[in-house]
Amino acid sequence: MALRKPSNIFHRISDATTLHRGNAMEPETLDSNLVTGTGDDAIAGDLAVGLMTEDRLANPVPGMALSWTMSADGLTWNFHLREALWSDGTRVTADDFVFSWQRLVDPKTAAPYAYFLYVVKNAEAINGGKLPAAALGVRALDELGLEIQLEHPAPYLLEMLTHSATYPLPRHVVIAKGRDWTRPENYVGNGAFTFKEWVPNSHVLLVKNPRFYDADKVALERVYYYPTDDYDAALQRMRAGELDAQVRLPVQQIDWIKANMARTRNPVPLLSVEYIEVNHTRKPFDDIRVREAINLALNREAIAGRIRRVGDIPAYNLVPPGTANFAGGNAFEFRSLPYGLRIERARALMHNAGFNERKRIDTTFMIRSTAPGNQRAVAAAIQQMLAQVYINATILPIDFQVFLAETRAHNFDMAESAWNADFNDAATFLELLLTGGGNNDGLYSNRAFDAMMAAAQNDTDLASRGRKLAAAESIILKDQAIMPLFFWADGNLVWPYVKGWEANAMDKHRSRWISIDRQKRQKQFA
Repeated sequence: MALRKPSNIFHRISDATTLHRGNAMEPETLDSNLVTGTGDDAIAGDLAVGLMTEDRLANPVPGMALSWTMSADGLTWNFHLREALWSDGTRVTADDFVFSWQRLVDPKTAAPYAYFLYVVKNAEAINGGKLPAAALGVRALDELGLEIQLEHPAPYLLEMLTHSATYPLPRHVVIAKGRDWTRPENYVGNGAFTFKEWVPNSHVLLVKNPRFYDADKVALERVYYYPTDDYDAALQRMRAGELDAQVRLPVQQIDWIKANMARTRNPVPLLSVEYIEVNHTRKPFDDIRVREAINLALNREAIAGRIRRVGDIPAYNLVPPGTANFAGGNAFEFRSLPYGLRIERARALMHNAGFNERKRIDTTFMIRSTAPGNQRAVAAAIQQMLAQVYINATILPIDFQVFLAETRAHNFDMAESAWNADFNDAATFLELLLTGGGNNDGLYSNRAFDAMMAAAQNDTDLASRGRKLAAAESIILKDQAIMPLFFWADGNLVWPYVKGWEANAMDKHRSRWISIDRQKRQKQFA
């Protein structure tokens, strides 16, 4: 593999205060009320801190909250905030949280994650246009006191409060600048870094925030985020010293990586699932026989073991193994059936649905990258698998931002998507299929599933709640509502001189915890 010549924007020199992160995709937004993608979340989590935040292993730890109490019935939480400043020197107050959360659920904001706050009193009614945003069950008790009233007990609330949707917003800036508040010249944050520049299709630059409440423990002065959806090119940039870390690897190069860059990998299992979603409002995907045939045709072992080969686990259900407080045990009933017999069953289903070798389904299959490599290889294999059951799937690779826009608008037949846990809980995956849910792109709807999810969310006992969530998952599997492919293994490439980047199931790596070993970096590229 030939090395590319480093461009002058990169700092191969022994700069121990600058981190260069390959971030997979061009950001869509840095407005924490609107963030959905993992790449955007990585940047947003450097720029802002919620009531809770993540440590090096992505465990929830106090962020803006110094302490909290919960009422005996679990419905009221009171938080006491630490003394802290926004990056412009303005004091962070409880009103900033109230403002942010009201803006999130306000239907005018059209926030994809508005449903994330449905646990808060009146949030769902507000988002549905039935109540004003001011009716949300969150209020400032004083400058540093915040009260949250819930619709039902949520013993997992603290972990939820690490999510970017719950970050505070600088009320004074958002009111003055509107949606332009996230432009570099306007941006104000309360995180370890602040926003310096965004050069489209080149990089986002963050610089250390001297007003961050823990600034004296932040080693880095600058963090560059690069859009690196061409994973082969990103690997070359790693080798050339242009990147210190890259969040995706080119699976076609896995043998070379294992032989030559083994120390850059720590492939722990992630709480992440790759899946195919179909548009349930479009024929023939409204037919359960067609959906089941698709699930039967997918050779998950071949995709994970022979194409990707990075340690992924074939997925026969939606919720990843190791998810906290989840009963688990679900799987498609055909899991033990040999692949050849699966194809026979799939063809029989397609015949019953009116399809055969002469009458095939012509459809498009969207994938979330225009670059060659991993996405294309998996999609091509899926295309061949579907062809066996009378489905002609034309692969449509599109830019990630366009992919998000098209799937949110339900403008697709089939799409290959992925979901990383918002927090360590099964509901973050199952809520993808809630009727009317902000991330239910395929418009699946089942009242029994919705009712079971509601019952689980109202259950205060974690074990009992986990059993209800498992029952909800069994409903969507019987409905063939979604086509899980594999559970991810950590695909990050990180040079050993990057300290504080700890592999974890949530795949969260906040730059505030990271430092650079200058001597090891010099030695690496000597």
